[in-house]
Amino acid sequence: MLASVPCPSVSPGVAPPSLSVLSEQYRRHALGVRSVSADTVAEELLYLTRLFDHFGPPGTPAELFAALDPDAVSRFLVRYAEEHTPGSRRWMQVSLRSFLRFAYQCGYLGRDLSGIVPAVRTRRLGHVPRGLPAECIAALNTRLEPDTPAGLRDTAMICLLSTYGVRGVQIRRLRLDQLDWAGSRIHFPAAKGGRPIVQHLTPEAGNRLADYLAHGRPDSPCPEVFLTVREPYRPLPCASHLSAVLRRRMEQLGLNLPEGVSHGTHGFRHALATRLTGRVPFKDIADLLGHRDPSSTLIYGKVDLDALREAALPWPGGDR
Repeated sequence: MLASVPCPSVSPGVAPPSLSVLSEQYRRHALGVRSVSADTVAEELLYLTRLFDHFGPPGTPAELFAALDPDAVSRFLVRYAEEHTPGSRRWMQVSLRSFLRFAYQCGYLGRDLSGIVPAVRTRRLGHVPRGLPAECIAALNTRLEPDTPAGLRDTAMICLLSTYGVRGVQIRRLRLDQLDWAGSRIHFPAAKGGRPIVQHLTPEAGNRLADYLAHGRPDSPCPEVFLTVREPYRPLPCASHLSAVLRRRMEQLGLNLPEGVSHGTHGFRHALATRLTGRVPFKDIADLLGHRDPSSTLIYGKVDLDALREAALPWPGGDR
């Protein structure tokens, strides 16, 4: 059995060599001062490399900060918004605001420009979750050919996502010692302040995992189940890496998703919760999704249209 030893993570975005020291300083500042997770910092650095690329990339930190003024930042955000999805825009705005605040606190900028980056406002329960259509999930589970290491890995990940509705980070952090073959159980780590999830290991999920571990997973001391398919073999570095894998597989099968449906892991999560809403108690759905706060599960009440029609009160004068 492979030993569970720490495995170095891979930076999802590669900063220009001249800015590598600055990027490392920002990473340490985010971990030590802001106390955010390593995954969040990795995601932010991915978006900041896009900022660096937009400005040249500049040769030195001094040249970068000389180019950062309110007009330049505003123009960059407008251009980025025109070329990217709402989710990507949200990540960029959060990352840029944090970076500008860091630059001011560390003395790279003479004034705090973070205030010119608009905040992203999201109303709680303000939208209806959109899950992947059942036919898309079926196609991903049946039409992909697991005849390569990448195919074995991707079909196993897709099977876990569609079966258990877990978050992408729980797939990326899943370890070998969390697969209880003798007890037919799979243990997913807690994520985003939620609860760990323990589920029955279904025959299909178990077979897909076994095939990947036996024939697709490279030899590595990393304890994580799913690794990159190219050397150096490492755990999947960030959420965008996993989302890119899923998008590529959907495009390979020619799947066109309805507007508003995510190409990432949340499409599977929403699909599972939507399918169960109205059929099982909300408490069971909350446990399945790993929610500590049951109110987090209430968003799925919006998809039970039949129950909502029964709860609606008559409109005064509507019968005239």
